[in-house]
Amino acid sequence: MKEEEEALNTIHIKKISEDKKSIRQFIQFEFDHYKDDPDWVPMLISDTRNTLMGKNNPLFDNGPHAMFMAYDGQKTAGRILVGIDEVLNQEKGLNQGYFSMFECIENYQVAKELFDAGVAWLKEQGVNSVIGPLSPSNSDDRKGFVVMGEGSPVLLNAYTKPYYPEFADRYGFQKNDDHFAYLLKVSELDASRVERLVNIAKKRYGFHVDRINKNDLANEAVDIKKVLDTSVLEEWDYLTAPSLQGIIDEFNSLKLFYNNRYCFIARSEKDGPVGLVVTLPDYNQVLKKMGGKLFPFGWAKFLYYRNKITGVRGITQNVVPEYHNKGVAHAMYFRIFQDCIEQGMEFIECSCIDETNIPARSCIEGVGGKHYRTYRTYRYNF
Repeated sequence: MKEEEEALNTIHIKKISEDKKSIRQFIQFEFDHYKDDPDWVPMLISDTRNTLMGKNNPLFDNGPHAMFMAYDGQKTAGRILVGIDEVLNQEKGLNQGYFSMFECIENYQVAKELFDAGVAWLKEQGVNSVIGPLSPSNSDDRKGFVVMGEGSPVLLNAYTKPYYPEFADRYGFQKNDDHFAYLLKVSELDASRVERLVNIAKKRYGFHVDRINKNDLANEAVDIKKVLDTSVLEEWDYLTAPSLQGIIDEFNSLKLFYNNRYCFIARSEKDGPVGLVVTLPDYNQVLKKMGGKLFPFGWAKFLYYRNKITGVRGITQNVVPEYHNKGVAHAMYFRIFQDCIEQGMEFIECSCIDETNIPARSCIEGVGGKHYRTYRTYRYNF
């Protein structure tokens, strides 16, 4: 009897299968873990399940992955997903894995056992380091532990427990990159000044800004890829430009939130597509009311609260190097500001911007953006 009692109090790790029941348990831990946290925003369970089952998720096509759950006795205590992006490794000359969706109770031993399990699996696959937390779909959602800032996150941004960075440091992880979030208040923009400067830049450098047409995504994706292929920095060891199908899949995964506004492509008369900005209404304000479910009442809440959203989230801003410092980013942001004014939006949140991405940071700071939150990714070498 004593041995059985001791066994129940032992932390143990289980590699889970990828059937619907196991994935449901993997997802449910997050809901149990944050249920009393007023700032947490639950993502749609159906979307998370689809991601973990590989639907509209090109990252899982790029290499193997595994999921582990931690138990303290018979009680679920944590989870982690690890994997290998073989496409990124080949393009960047790396031999690394990634971890994602890390969550655990406030017990370092649980975190250690989860990290140990993930590292052991990655070693078996032949890699020599791990980076994370990254998104399970190579996006921004769940990327980084929050190391500065508080309050509810905006759409597709991470929200993590304050003790996670301490656990990572204690295990031996080192900082890899910080990713900044900026907040811009629409009411503080000097619209007439920005419009004057934008018009001068457009005339001088021969470009214009078009709204992305979601009804012609196949053709728009070709131009989007041209921008991304030349604007993703080589030194970023967590990201490569997506494939054409990956771009289409990403837009399809976000179509619930895309209302044909706030997303633009800049095109040069001489050079074709030269800039991209993707911005979405902050549907976290809606998701917070839905409890992760569309049915039976989630749809009604979605339709009601979506008309009460007060801000937008800038997901990506890219300008090809030849058009840096030529007003392209400012011109795209000005179009976003115009949409925000028409729609009664109060703020624009721009994230997650790599700390090394000086052109993007300078542009956002130049139009009044305030750095208000930081997400950190970590690296551990074996």
